[in-house]
Amino acid sequence: MTRIDGIIILDTNGKPIITSNFPSHPPSYSAIHIDAFNHALKLRPDSGAGAALPGGYAGVEPVIWVNTLSRTAGESVGMGVGMGGAGLCHLEREGLRFLVPISHEVNPLFAFSFLESFLETLQDYLGEITEATLKDNFAIVYMLIEEMLDEGHPMTMETNMLKEIVLPPTLMRKILNAAGVSGLQAPTTAPFTAPIPWRRPGVRHSNNEIYFDIEETLDAIMDRRGVVLSSQLWGRINCNSRLSGNPDLLLSFTNGKLMENCSFHPCIRYSKWEKDGVLSFIPPDGRFRLLEYQVAGSSQVPISLRPRVKVEDYGGKFSLTLASRSSRPLEDITVTICLGAGATSVSATATGDKRPLGVAPAGLAPGGRKDEAAALGNILRWTISSLLSTERPPTLTGSWTSTEREPVPDPAFNLGFALQHQAFSSLRVDQLRVRGDVQYKPFKGVRVVGRGGRVEVRW
Repeated sequence: MTRIDGIIILDTNGKPIITSNFPSHPPSYSAIHIDAFNHALKLRPDSGAGAALPGGYAGVEPVIWVNTLSRTAGESVGMGVGMGGAGLCHLEREGLRFLVPISHEVNPLFAFSFLESFLETLQDYLGEITEATLKDNFAIVYMLIEEMLDEGHPMTMETNMLKEIVLPPTLMRKILNAAGVSGLQAPTTAPFTAPIPWRRPGVRHSNNEIYFDIEETLDAIMDRRGVVLSSQLWGRINCNSRLSGNPDLLLSFTNGKLMENCSFHPCIRYSKWEKDGVLSFIPPDGRFRLLEYQVAGSSQVPISLRPRVKVEDYGGKFSLTLASRSSRPLEDITVTICLGAGATSVSATATGDKRPLGVAPAGLAPGGRKDEAAALGNILRWTISSLLSTERPPTLTGSWTSTEREPVPDPAFNLGFALQHQAFSSLRVDQLRVRGDVQYKPFKGVRVVGRGGRVEVRW
């Protein structure tokens, strides 16, 4: 049976902020998982010894096994309560810990998928997910948990439908709540009565427009010569729809066959995509994710890093050279590496093209670039605001010291970058047609962004 037990939200000190109800488990069930997670944090190696996984913690497995008391285990041996076990999936956002216990035979990806959807909904409701916003909107967060998770089964996951049931927080609503006035909080339309679950009836906008954001993320591993050993390309299309009525859209792509392993929003008619390779859908109102996809084949990395690292007694030396392989400027470039658990200090000098400054935002160095190199704990981080292929490649040379006689830095550098107005694949929006009971032609906006995900360069 595909179900999860509930959700637990911890603050930065590991204390619970919100805990859902666990009716099929003993009262101590949530406390056991909280103690197990905090104990795993204490037993983990030094967080500086390696980079944490996205959304997780360094040295802590994404799924922790927890020995628990279970009524189900007790019934199997003729007792009320017996010893059992559960997996504990966890994510981290802004220092807060989000835990999901699973005591049934469930794929952990199911729990992580629910957590990601829950966090996206929280961000849509609260703007930012912090300890203060969760405490200030405790009732709203708890009602969202109850609506999104029904007896362990994800139920109401569509944001438009949730906003008809759980009204988003506003300043006026907080004032009315404090004054004890609740009559204005009743929804104007009855939930679950709309013929289209993800779109409320009677939507009206003065300007009919829809925006598509194509974001592609590249994961790759390169050797010291810049040769790509392996690569994977992932993409997503986010939408912001401001269309009146119930428009029936038909979206076509150039090279749409590049998309594989697609994950669609429920509004998409899958049979139409399978037959004609176009997306046919009635969009939700507001922001939503239309689909996620994977691009077949290998992709070239638009940036190269040539590292030279020499490990010595109680430290070492390094020399890094960056070069752009793209005709467009690269932005927000970061190069990071862990220099070992005993690293104490770094001394480095950055050099590069020194053409005239020209017109540029405040704080940029000559060449329209802002170079920064700093050691955060035992992590060396080099940041460059922008890089052009016509510039002389920037170089960072320096050394570091360590308390260990034989320091052990990470075997690879991590690269991050952004490529505006260009995707790694050749995917493009070709045409948007509107059908249905509408008499307007909407404005269509398309933005394309390519980002470096987990790009590693071995030295």
